[in-house]
Amino acid sequence: MTSSIKKYKVLSLLLFIALCGNAQTLTQTVKGKVIDATTGIPLTGATITLLNIEPSKATITDDQGFFLLENVPVGRQSFICNFLGYEDALVSEILVGSAKEIDLTIQLIELLEQLNEVVLRAPKDNSRANNNLATVSARSFSVEETKRFPASISDPGRMALSFAGVSNSDDTTNEIIIRGNAPNQLLWKIEGVEVPEPNHFSEEGYAPGAVSLLSTNMLGKSDFFTGAFPAEYGNALSGVFDINLRNGNTNKGEYAFQFGVLGTDLSLEGPFSKNYKGSYLINYRYSTLTLLNQIVEVSDNSVPTFQDLSFKVNLPLGKKTNLSFWGIGGISKDNQDNAEQININITENEQFDSKTYMSGINLTHFLNTKNTLDLALSYSGNESTYERRLEAINTNDFYTERDLLSNSALRFSANLTNKFNSRATLKSGLILSQLFYNVRTDETLNTTSDITVNEDGNAVMGQFFTQSKYRFTKKLTTTVGLHATYFSVNKNFVLEPRVGLEYKIHPKHTISAGIGTHSRRMPLNQYFIQIEDQNGGFSTPNTDLDLMQATHYILGYDWRIIKNGHFKIEAYYQDIDNVGVVADPNFTTSIVNGQFINRELADIGKARNYGLEFTFEKFFSRQYYFLTTTSLYNSKYKAANGQWYDSSYNFKYTFNVVAGKEFSIGKTNNNIFGINAKALLNGGKRGTPIDLDEFDQTGIVSDLEEQRNTIQFEDYFRLDTSMYFRINRPKVAHVISLDIQNLTNRENIDTKVFNPNTGTFDSETQLNLLPLLNYRIEF
Repeated sequence: MTSSIKKYKVLSLLLFIALCGNAQTLTQTVKGKVIDATTGIPLTGATITLLNIEPSKATITDDQGFFLLENVPVGRQSFICNFLGYEDALVSEILVGSAKEIDLTIQLIELLEQLNEVVLRAPKDNSRANNNLATVSARSFSVEETKRFPASISDPGRMALSFAGVSNSDDTTNEIIIRGNAPNQLLWKIEGVEVPEPNHFSEEGYAPGAVSLLSTNMLGKSDFFTGAFPAEYGNALSGVFDINLRNGNTNKGEYAFQFGVLGTDLSLEGPFSKNYKGSYLINYRYSTLTLLNQIVEVSDNSVPTFQDLSFKVNLPLGKKTNLSFWGIGGISKDNQDNAEQININITENEQFDSKTYMSGINLTHFLNTKNTLDLALSYSGNESTYERRLEAINTNDFYTERDLLSNSALRFSANLTNKFNSRATLKSGLILSQLFYNVRTDETLNTTSDITVNEDGNAVMGQFFTQSKYRFTKKLTTTVGLHATYFSVNKNFVLEPRVGLEYKIHPKHTISAGIGTHSRRMPLNQYFIQIEDQNGGFSTPNTDLDLMQATHYILGYDWRIIKNGHFKIEAYYQDIDNVGVVADPNFTTSIVNGQFINRELADIGKARNYGLEFTFEKFFSRQYYFLTTTSLYNSKYKAANGQWYDSSYNFKYTFNVVAGKEFSIGKTNNNIFGINAKALLNGGKRGTPIDLDEFDQTGIVSDLEEQRNTIQFEDYFRLDTSMYFRINRPKVAHVISLDIQNLTNRENIDTKVFNPNTGTFDSETQLNLLPLLNYRIEF
């Protein structure tokens, strides 16, 4: 061992001892707001008490519902919130750091029966949805969960892959498959408005993207739905991601800088003045993936780049009105530097650019103590350009394929929430969307072009909903709702009734059920496929396709088997009508397979998804947590020939285990070391055999249509782990983290491609072992 290496180890050891040996007791400020869970109206005079500390520490909310609790010790802390006439709320295991103040929004539920004394209740289900109209297949998730789960890369979409009924078929993308449905059947909402998939490298109708636009620096507690969702959600068939952005700090300026192999990240937040509760929050991120490309081959002939900017400005306008402005935008590129020679005769060059943007103005006004009006005006869109060019080396022959997609939407929404009393609530609203599109898909061989899609225009989608909730007793709650949708492209109008029920047969045992009809339009370019007629003209017959509709039937049972956790089982059946399938019965593919289809479709297909899901979860307490889920399911569709086929996402089962443990380090336990692990086992992906007889006779490679998706590849298995070390110092905190994906370096099959040169199938695998190192400083 050289002397320089010895010195390095000694210095590293001394630094570690210095960081862990800090004997100073650190504290932080915890603040926030207490609101009515139904209307969002602030509650004045609520008491917030810090638990497990002597002497006790408590505070009360002011006339706008705000509270401030100073000198809270750093570490994991729990709080109880009491307010006369409302159920107590326990906020547990909040990570209090030394650099950034903690901002909590505590929602209280009004009691059905008024009590003369405050009763300390058992810990609540930390995963229960923010939306109190949800009864089944819904859960909330926190920013900390998004950061904590291995392989999530601080991405809520990848974090959701640990939930029951959720899977992914490609390690490199952010696709979310819910209960066997295609990824493009999922609705994304941010700050209450519909938005495009918030991912870099996304291409509507083709790919969901690879890296999230959403920074955890911006996120608040949000909801995720996997079926039978409330009536306020439309244009969604499989599930809903309902994202909330947090407000910036209203007391002081705070900053965070992050650097890792995925790039750099900078956030700033703070108040506009000391005597005003308005705030700003800004986050910027830039990445070249250059460092990552040195560790694992992201691309052999290019280095993808992306950057994004997010912001939220919150402006209270008195006690009854709040105005906010927000926006998220990102650009991404993956362009080859030079043409790549793919065989002795041909070179290939690919160019891809995309932009995704969304912004909105939200106004909340409390009409009185029982009624709340929410208004939102937003503009969002996605633009992408893809071109692939093949050139013959020894001739002037060339072939190109292009996708030029531009989709945007201007939306206005209005919601009115009426809380008649502690039992009855009515929420109604409308969403008006003006859609703009300019889409083109073509292929060119030398001087001859074949145009598949070429449309420039606009469309209207109008939605209306109303939903009531009635609490008959402490045990029995029901919801009844109706959603209506009109889409001008196909002039289709649909009504979607929805019903939910929750019955607490015992404080530890709850039965829930939901039935609802849900619809979603196809990607816009799919409607405008050009079909040549007998006279040489072109038509767009897909514009006549009705909206695909799915009726969800769900029955659930939840058992609080342990104090800080639960066991949950859900059975579901989805009956799907108006499914787009290739009109020619000689072809058997369908839009349920999530792929762009350049043929005339007919809405005569059907589909069905059914399954059973098990969840056993311990919420974070006593410095550890775990989540185990098992999903058994079947996903099939009926093509134009009347035969049933497995969908591309019919993996049959998913088994997932996530667990983590924290350790307090240092003389006063100021610092934290954490380790997490995740094991995932799925049924294998599906493929379709090649028609070898046709290949032998003609040399043309085509699918054996009558055996669509009959091949299932080897099971998918992956083990991920992550660890982090949080160092709390006075007014500053350092976080060093390492996320290792596919720890065993297993070569999971992505697809098997027929090689016409050898007449055999070549296997293409998914990501190998991938380490992601990150450093973050907060001050």
